[in-house]
Amino acid sequence: MKIAVLFSLPTKRATESKFIATDDDTVESAHEVEEALKEKGADAFLVAVAEDSIEKTIMGIQADCIVNIIDWTGLDLPLSIEAMDVLVQTGIPFTGASRDAFARGADKVLMKQTMGAHQLPTPKWQLFEIGNELVRNDFSYPCIVKLAKEHCSVGLGSGSIVNNAEELIVKVREQLITYTQPIIAEEFLSGREFQITLYEDITGLIMLPPAEVTYKVQGTQAMLSYESRWNEDHPDFHTSGMALAKLTKEQLNDFEKICKVAFTAFQFDDFTRIDARFNDKDQLLILEANANPGLSDHPLYGMTVSYMAVGMTFADFVWKIVQSCMRRAGKLRNGLK
Repeated sequence: MKIAVLFSLPTKRATESKFIATDDDTVESAHEVEEALKEKGADAFLVAVAEDSIEKTIMGIQADCIVNIIDWTGLDLPLSIEAMDVLVQTGIPFTGASRDAFARGADKVLMKQTMGAHQLPTPKWQLFEIGNELVRNDFSYPCIVKLAKEHCSVGLGSGSIVNNAEELIVKVREQLITYTQPIIAEEFLSGREFQITLYEDITGLIMLPPAEVTYKVQGTQAMLSYESRWNEDHPDFHTSGMALAKLTKEQLNDFEKICKVAFTAFQFDDFTRIDARFNDKDQLLILEANANPGLSDHPLYGMTVSYMAVGMTFADFVWKIVQSCMRRAGKLRNGLK
């Protein structure tokens, strides 16, 4: 099988940003996926797409399947949507979320609205677009302030935590000026944190054993900030790890029920990673539902911990995604859903 691994190159804006590590990670991931596919016997090859040659590059692909690792986000998110539109035009089956599902998963506002529409448990939240909005009066503090269109903890740090409405609006206004995009504030959950991977197999949707983020710190310090995830020279980088979650059978059943509803609600395809935390009553609340999560065999990645727990290699897991994509394409060709 001839498989193209399509990945996004850093934009000029991203190259000039201090958060370039997240875009470099996309490139590294593409190489890992290519090697995994070759391990499975596929004729795999890389296709790098730049911001100024989206249509020409994607329309020139000749393959049986495309593994989609395009990951432009933030102010570059419209580029990802443009690329998804072109992907559809090629008629070649591609892995992961559809164009609309990707948009819902990449924009935290649409993500939260989708959760609300399907009564999925998530922390109380509020959108800020101008900085003069009245702060909802039923927030329980502390709250965390996030960029609405970013990923990979971009913009998140110790200063993202606020303890009252006054601090919240000051932080929101600061972020609006710095990042020129909408801001979301949500209640901070200090309970256990999980990364939950699901994938579509021939038998149906399967939840892998959840991974847990392990922290050496507590309270509001226990969070995946940009520095703790991407800056190996920062002290926060050494405050978190990843391990297989120890959960009761009842908790596992709850996780599976909630996450499968989320997968269906967002109309995801092939696979997803759900990021979630316990509240103070050990109830699971979804933080984010990832439409096209990163693929990597890094040991500090929850997905890696989860597929290894059932005896899969990285190549095995990537191949499951490709198989799901091709089954879906076959059903569409045959007029089935």
